Amino acid sequence: MKHNKKPLKGLLQGKNMEIPLNAGELILAAHHSGLIEGVKMMQNQRGVLNNNRICDQGDFAIHYTGMLGEIAVGKAIGVNVRTDLTFAGDGFVDMFYDKQSIQVKTSTHAYLKPDQIRYLIFTTLEEFSTDWAVLCSVKSPALVVIHGFVSRKKFMAKQTKQNFGYGDRFCLDEKFLTPIERFQEAVRSSNAS
Repeated sequence: MKHNKKPLKGLLQGKNMEIPLNAGELILAAHHSGLIEGVKMMQNQRGVLNNNRICDQGDFAIHYTGMLGEIAVGKAIGVNVRTDLTFAGDGFVDMFYDKQSIQVKTSTHAYLKPDQIRYLIFTTLEEFSTDWAVLCSVKSPALVVIHGFVSRKKFMAKQTKQNFGYGDRFCLDEKFLTPIERFQEAVRSSNAS
């Protein structure tokens, strides 16, 4: 796969990378989230679970937050985000890099208390169906923090079950994530083996 953009050199904060988003990227995220909201409304009429039943955000806010993370990761590794839309969803695949699938998980919890742990969270192990996952958080309206990435294999080996009040979730402590600057190297290594 040919990459159409040069990877962005973000602002490093420890092992995290901060990615500023411009007005066009914010508009893209809002537009795409609105389209997803329309599909979600139709699915809800058919009895599909509404996302805000498992968190305190509405579907549009959840999708907008997710799109901001996807755009930031795309900028960091030099690929476009997927904007195709189907009633079946995206199969948890947010983008591809050298034929490797990536899922981006984005949270609105950029700031944690000193005793809190940041987790990469999946509802089921099957939900992590991509080659890689990336954890992000939205720090401000136009700034996303990429906390790092992990391979599916490493996630499966190191994940633990946590219950945050809405059932068991499969979680990986942020300390096991690799900085996003090393993503291309990890994919090349994975493709070589």
